[in-house]
This record gives sequence, C-alpha cells and structure tokens, in this order.
Amino acid sequence: MNHHQRITRRNFLITSAGLGGMSLVTALGELPCLSDNNSLTPVTITINSTQPGIYIPNNFTGLSYEPAALPQSWMFRPDNILLQNFIKQLGDRGVLRIGGNYVEKTYWIEGKPKSATQRQIITQNDINNLFNFVRMIGWKVILGLNLGDSKPEIAALQAEYVAHVAGDRLLSFEIGNEPDLYSLNGLRPETYNYNDFNKEFTAYFTAIRNRVANAPISGPGTAQVYKTWAVPFASDAAAQIYLLTQHYYRMGPPTNASVTISNLLSRDERLEKVAQNLREVTQHRGKRYRITECNSVFHGGKSGVSNVFAAALWGLDFMFTLAQNGAAGVNFHGGGEGLYSPFAIHWDGKCSARPLYYGMLLFKLASQGRLLPVTISETNINLKVYAVLTNNNKVLLTLINKDQTHNAQVLVNCDRQLHGASALRLTAPSLHSTSDITLGGSSVESDGSWKPRLSETIQISGNHCSISVPASNAILITLI
Repeated sequence: MNHHQRITRRNFLITSAGLGGMSLVTALGELPCLSDNNSLTPVTITINSTQPGIYIPNNFTGLSYEPAALPQSWMFRPDNILLQNFIKQLGDRGVLRIGGNYVEKTYWIEGKPKSATQRQIITQNDINNLFNFVRMIGWKVILGLNLGDSKPEIAALQAEYVAHVAGDRLLSFEIGNEPDLYSLNGLRPETYNYNDFNKEFTAYFTAIRNRVANAPISGPGTAQVYKTWAVPFASDAAAQIYLLTQHYYRMGPPTNASVTISNLLSRDERLEKVAQNLREVTQHRGKRYRITECNSVFHGGKSGVSNVFAAALWGLDFMFTLAQNGAAGVNFHGGGEGLYSPFAIHWDGKCSARPLYYGMLLFKLASQGRLLPVTISETNINLKVYAVLTNNNKVLLTLINKDQTHNAQVLVNCDRQLHGASALRLTAPSLHSTSDITLGGSSVESDGSWKPRLSETIQISGNHCSISVPASNAILITLI
C-alpha cells in the first residue's frame, strides 16, 4: 500500500484545510467568507466513476415565455442579438417553450376569435420571427396551442404553417395549458375532468395529424394534479405523444407566509415524488417527461425569495434533481422584468442576469455527460452533491451548500488516481443578494457575456482532494 492509500481522512482534512485557507487566498486574492460561526463540518464524498448512469441531454436547459411575447416584434427577432447572447450563454442547445396562461387567450390569425386585441393575435410574421430567432441560437421550440378557447381545425391550420416554417427547429406542439385548472378559471364547467380533456386532446391530435402527418405533439401540460391527469395520460396517449409534460412550482402564492428562503432551500419531498412517478410511468412506455413550466413561486414570484441568490442555489439543485430522475429537461418560466425571470428584459430592450441565471449557468458547465453514483457521509448538513462523467473522462463534481449556518470541509474520495483538480465558486454576499453575484469570480456582463476570472487549483493526494464549501455557496470541481 503506497503513501496515498495510507493517508487518513482526519490528517488530510487538517492539512488541506490549512492549505485551502491560506495559499489560495494568496494566489487568488479572495475567497468566500465562512458563516459567522467559522466552524467546519467534515463531510466525505465518495465517487464511483466506473458506473456512469443517466445521460443529461444537451438540450436539458429551457426557458418558457407567454405567447403574448410573440406579437412584441422587438423580442423574438433574428436581429435581437442581445437576447440571443443571454440565451446562448446557457447552452448551445436548449428548448424555448412558448406557453402559459395566455395560450388560451391568443388566437391564430386564420381563426375567428370572439374578441381579441392585436396583441392577442399571433400572425404568420410572428411565427417567422420566432423560428428565425431560434435558428440563430441553435435551440428548438415547444409551441403551445389554444385548447381552452379555440377549435381543432384552427389549431391544425396553425400547426400546418408552423411545421412548414420551423423545419427541424420544432421540438413539439403542446396542446393547451394546465387543463386541470380549466374548471377553476372559467374555461370549462365545474364537472370538467380528465376524461373530458382526453377526448378534446384526441380531437385536436387527429385534426393536426390530418394536416401534418408526423407532427410531434406533447401534453398534458398539467399544473399540479399529476396523479389523476399526467399519469393516466401517459398510458392513454403513449402511442401519440412525443413528451409527457408537467408543470412545477416550488411554492406559492407570494402572499403565503410560508414562502420563505428557508423553505425554498429545504428538502423538496414533493418534487422527488413527482419526478419519481413521472419517470416510472414514462419509462414503462418508452417515453420521456419534461417540466415545461416551472419556477420558485407561482403567480410571478416573490420579492426577497425569487429574485435573490437563494434562487440560484435552489435552481441549480432543482435541475440536478430532475436530471437524476430521468427528466428530458426543464423550462423556467419568466418574461419581462418578472421577479422570477432568470434574466430581466427591460422596457428599453436591455437585459440583466438575475440570480437564478447563475444557477442555470453553473448547471450548463456541470452537466456535460453522465451522472455518477455518489455517497455522502454527513446528513446533518443541507449539502447536495452531484457528479458527472464527461466524454473525455473528467469528473465534474457539483457541491451545493444550501445550509444557512454550517460550513463544510469536504473530502472527495474518488475511485481512481487523480492527476489534477480545479474549482469554480458560485458566490454572493448573502442569500438575500440581488447583485454582486459571481461565478468563477465574474459576473454576467450587460451584453450577456461571461468568462471566469478565478479558477482555484486544488491540492490532490492520490485519489483524494479536499475543499471548503461555506454555507450558502456552491462550487464546481473538475477532477482529471
């Protein structure tokens, strides 16, 4: 047994903690501050790099916007370079979903709506602009079709034109939006149920396929009632749908006293159950599921929760949780200057990154490959850990310390000899911060550009390395 194999966890933690607290400060000029108690909770993480599991799709990341954004000709246009920059920074591939409540309030121009302002009408020019825009960024589109206040033949006409214009940039159509809430928002009578929806969906599906033979169609896009809607739909429509779609909001509404940072960062057992159920029901039928609308707090988000650094840590963990449970991807809902928007689009056309954007940006860097099994020794600290094996055999280890008081001193134990290790930190002055957020020591610029300024070199010893992860911080470690 060589020296590296004999080293003890205790000695290595003590030695590397001293190095991490002194030599890195000298080399980099700054390190994130530990929480006030300055104590370190020792944690051992063991990585099994020989059993790669789920591949994270390269279009996992997505954004979601209301259809009312389409008639705003300044937004989704091929010459809107600024918006393209902000979206492309999140990935070379991704999914732009056009959907939400306004799906049922927007009308295809060939239809005859009862009453509609110009803003509520989607024209051929709007569709042209949208797909010319996504060609510039390399993403694809999930396009919502009006089920609540339209007709199958009108949706089919829209689908026919979209399919002609979109080409390979169309991922799928999504028929309707949150039909499980139709009886609550006045679109259907109180007796409206899943069986009624399924009949309507089938009518729309048939009309669309009669005009576009291979049109990819997804659904049901339900809000919360997944067990009696999404689950049976996965069985009934398995032969028809491209993706099973579901929505998910962590909390809400904003007026609820329980909508706090502490609850946002606490374990989300409901998400785990939803993801496990959706994974099981789709796997049995050879399908995938996607969370096509999601965010921290429904009804637009809550100030001090959705627009602060806590949302970055939540969003990063949220994405990995779903990836770990076999999701095809997620679409964070937003738009304009909404509190939960990953980045704000201001009235003058300028954009600015919100905290959630940084969590999505770190996920892009950390998710390029297959998930690896990891074990963690300490369960009394709110530390989440994810490992990914890249195509070139590097291990990307993400540590998310969602604990507000406990700093972690993490010993990483890999099952193979390490030849190098480096790290990028996601930091902010506090969980309540709306600005001064950095990833790798840099913030996202006003033009959407970002480049890491600080990359820590971590001392390795055989198949071990150690690093401190302060409370309310995240870090990406690259192991070679």
